[in-house]
Formats: sequence, structure tokens, C-alpha cells
Amino acid sequence: MRRAVLLTLAMTLPAVVAAQQHAKDLSRPPPRIIDLGHPLSDTDPTWSGKPVFSHTVQHEGALLVGSFSTDEHFGTHVDAPAHFVPDGWTIDQIPVIRLVRPGVMLDLRAKCAKNEDYRVTKEDIVLFERRNGVIEPGTIVLVATGWDARWSDQARYRNEHDGAMHFPGFSPEAATVLTEDRDVAALGIDTLSIDYGPSTAYEAHHITLPHKVYNIENAAHLADLPPTGFTVVVAPVNVKGASGAPARVFAIVR
Repeated sequence: MRRAVLLTLAMTLPAVVAAQQHAKDLSRPPPRIIDLGHPLSDTDPTWSGKPVFSHTVQHEGALLVGSFSTDEHFGTHVDAPAHFVPDGWTIDQIPVIRLVRPGVMLDLRAKCAKNEDYRVTKEDIVLFERRNGVIEPGTIVLVATGWDARWSDQARYRNEHDGAMHFPGFSPEAATVLTEDRDVAALGIDTLSIDYGPSTAYEAHHITLPHKVYNIENAAHLADLPPTGFTVVVAPVNVKGASGAPARVFAIVR
């Protein structure tokens, strides 16, 4: 009899524990989902300043159909390693495990408001880690500069004067720390490039991409994120052999 009772308890206990856990999960508030990208439009800012996107639609009876054409590196998009690295991963070769990762957000809007050519420094990373803990391997690191507020005005977003564009980016030192020392999965920023506007050598790209760290550029709403405690989902258009692609990017915040 005792053996039968013990066996019954052993069989029912996992179900009780599972039910309790399910009830606890139901009592939690649902996660917030934050869109971190811009919808594609032919009026969006481009690297060259010239149109690179077109979209046409037509009605076929009750159906709405259409087609679009775009550069790979347009709108909110991902740079694959192949963008700068011969035989590097193309968009379709980036392992999906690297596209859904824990994220951190460095809020540098105040510094970027004072300096349009601000570059993320090693000291910015040290200060962030002092407050929030060391950035773990495989993390997606996002930097909020506030530049996305200019998105609707191509001239202000590209901010071209004195023979160059001007906007914030990553310094080579910061890119090196995050890529080589922290072994992150990706860097993301709400400007046209992870390199600051006046760069012609694209130093940060030459640091991240050879290490299979992809870049997210022209992100949006990064300042809506907490410093830590969220998951980033990066979903580039899966074009075979592409050096980059527009992407839907969002965060799940718990």
C-alpha cells in the first residue's frame, strides 16, 4: 500500500509543479514588444542621397498585389560579414542562433546631442558595465544616439556638409573591445552606419565583420529599451548570397 502511495505521489508531483509554474507564468504581465526599425518607403534616407527603393501595387479583383526593388543596404538593415570580407558569411549564412540574442542598450543621446560626430568610446563601455554588469558573449549591443528622430528629413539625417556626412558611430577602440574582448554577436545603431559619418576607411566595419559580428544600421526607438533585460530578434530578408538586407528588428522586454 505504501509503495502504491509513493508511486502515485511520484507520478502526480511533476504535474502539480507544472501547474503551479503555469499559474505563476499567467500571473506575470505580458512582455512588451518594441519595434526597432523603420518601415521601408521611397522617401527614406539613403547612403548616396539618391533613391534606391521603389514599390508598386495594383488591384487584381479583390486582391492587392505588388512588387518592390531595393538596395541591400537600405532602411533598417543588416550588414553581413561578406559586405567587407571575401568569403565571409552572406545574409543567408548567418546562423539563426546569432539572430535571436540577449541585448543591451547604451544610451548616449546626451553626448551625441553635443557632438554630431561622437564616437562610442571604450570608456562608455566601462561605465555601462560598472552600472549594469559585464556584457556577455553573444550579446547584441545597441547604441541609442537619438539620430532616428531625424529619419523623416533625409537632409538632416544624412547631415552632409564640409564635404562629408556627419553622424555618430563606434570608435575603433570600442568596436575592438566589444568584438574581440566581449565576443558579441552584433552591433546596432540608429544612424546610417556603425562608423561615424566622416569616416572613409570604415574602421569599425573592418573590426566587426572579419570576426563574424554583423551590424544593424538605421535602427529606431532604441532609447525605448532598458539597459538590459531584453531579447533582440533580427529578421533580415533571407536573400541567398546577399551582403546585406533590410530587416525587421524588434525587442522582447520582460
